[in-house]
Amino acid sequence: MDLSALKSTKPNRNLFKKISAVLFALVVIFLSYMYLNQASKNAQDVVEVIRVKADEGIPAYAPLTKNNIESYNLIRKEYTEDMLLASEIDSTLEKLTTYYLRKGAVIYKDQLTDEKPLKNEWLYEVSDENEVLTLPYNFLEVGGDILVPGDRVRIRVSYDTEVSSSSGNPNIPSSSSTTVRKTETLFDSIIVKDMLNSNSRSIYEVYKEVTKLNEDKKQEVMKSEDFLSGIKPKALLLEGSSKQIDNYAKYQGYDNKSFLITILSRKNSTIILDQLPTLEKEVESWIEEKQK
Repeated sequence: MDLSALKSTKPNRNLFKKISAVLFALVVIFLSYMYLNQASKNAQDVVEVIRVKADEGIPAYAPLTKNNIESYNLIRKEYTEDMLLASEIDSTLEKLTTYYLRKGAVIYKDQLTDEKPLKNEWLYEVSDENEVLTLPYNFLEVGGDILVPGDRVRIRVSYDTEVSSSSGNPNIPSSSSTTVRKTETLFDSIIVKDMLNSNSRSIYEVYKEVTKLNEDKKQEVMKSEDFLSGIKPKALLLEGSSKQIDNYAKYQGYDNKSFLITILSRKNSTIILDQLPTLEKEVESWIEEKQK
């Protein structure tokens, strides 16, 4: 067997491998160069947009100002037409956010509005035939924190009235009277539209303000004594018909009035503040922790 032929092929094979390796390295270098060159071009091809500058973000329904927003160079490939351009900053100032925006977030057109939120907006939903009545009450006697805006309640009124004593003879006028305690149904069914705290402030508005904050700020506020006292109701705002309100007015002249308020089924009720039960559960847990 001639081994010289085998020996002569080995250098050729090694040379081929070396050439292949060099060519492969050149291809990798070329592709890397092309990639970096394109990336550099992309980095230079930017669109100036508006983003949130404020460290604490921007709360819901807060106006945009020069202090809480800034321009930002965004790579064109990441830009979409619904983003706000820096060239639009003058027309954007004082517009209101529709919800909380965190720091560094690019601002989109549909995140802003010109309409200021209505205070106690539920009042705008009350029908023309109905009226709203304020009725003081003790929340511990009416289900505690179970009762929420949107619930229906039945209210009975107890009062003292003077009843003439009968002599038994219709020809002889009565000369004496007796104080009698009576109880009647004041409202068979009436809607709780809102509640007031000890400062006569709407509890619905208290919760609405808290929901505008970011999660960290929300938890900080909800753990505060001011918030806990601010959600403790002292009075109900009730929506009723004119007939119901007239019936309530009849009892204003009686002494020692007291009201018995009971909660009716929620089957046909629309709870205004859907987040209220969840928030109250969180508050309850914090109160329990403080009491331990």
